[in-house]
Amino acid sequence: MTAATPRPPFKLGFLTHAFGEDPHQVYQDLLEQFDVAQTLGFDGGWIAQHHLSNGFGRLPSPLLALAAVAERTRHIELGTAVTVLPFEDPVRLAEDASVLDQLSGGRVQLGLGSGGANLDSFSAFARDPEQRQARFAEDQQRLQALLGGQALRTGSELTLQPPAPGLARRLWHSHASLEGARYTASQGNGFLLGTATHDPLTVQKPLADAYLAAWDHPTEKPRIGVVRAVFPAVDQATAQAELAVDIERHVPRLQREGLIDQAIDLQEHLRLLNVHHGHPDEVIHSLRNDPALLPYADYLIVVVQAESSTQAQVLERLQIIAQQIAPALGWQPRSTQARATVG
Repeated sequence: MTAATPRPPFKLGFLTHAFGEDPHQVYQDLLEQFDVAQTLGFDGGWIAQHHLSNGFGRLPSPLLALAAVAERTRHIELGTAVTVLPFEDPVRLAEDASVLDQLSGGRVQLGLGSGGANLDSFSAFARDPEQRQARFAEDQQRLQALLGGQALRTGSELTLQPPAPGLARRLWHSHASLEGARYTASQGNGFLLGTATHDPLTVQKPLADAYLAAWDHPTEKPRIGVVRAVFPAVDQATAQAELAVDIERHVPRLQREGLIDQAIDLQEHLRLLNVHHGHPDEVIHSLRNDPALLPYADYLIVVVQAESSTQAQVLERLQIIAQQIAPALGWQPRSTQARATVG
């Protein structure tokens, strides 16, 4: 009997929603977060796209911000989680992404979503939210074909300029249905879990299983990125005190999604929002017992910033995760991976 192939270490990334009242300061903080994360050995940084948002998310144009990141970094991957594809022209998105990929030396990870969490914005873009899934599939296939070097249309000699060799294989989808998981696999793309509130056991694990079962690309490996809120602190009481105000802001969303009828208590809200928090040892234990994280994750993408988090708190959490939590789960920073390869 052939021994099972050891699972390679997962990649480690972080996701920012670009919170803050002052956009200039938000962007300066974001650049520093990427700088610090790269120094700590993080494999990637990901940006969530928010349109017409006042304070909750300050980045409608993540590729533009990532171009600034690319200028001052050398190794860290540059991801979107996610770009709302139905609001984009797929040709223009392909052009922007290919320019960024060239500027960054092939570091773009392009995450795409259909906009299920952005229904209020569809009218601003004159889009029909009822058509978002069909439009997503149509635009995603066109985008992927262009990135893969195909002509703009049948009979045309026009192709994407500049070319983006390899970027077509660095696409990711975020879907919340079994059908969406299977569709992602059919396209040969990575699958993002956790960009919305979903129970790991009853929702996310079946999605991951459906994606893996549908994968049928013998020369390529499936890719699952798992987004998790991770808030280490001295202890759980400290973490909960830091998060209390921000968690209560999400209670109406828990009610809208039918998870609760009325506000319960902070601990239960944290559980429903799947927030891993507390002393690093407690966070490690919590993440190990997350049924949709290990061994599914090829990319663990942590959220460490709530609406009222200070920049100092964000940077400290990134450091604790990189130096204590992620290594305990099997992650190796880039420098360690390089030494292991040479050795």
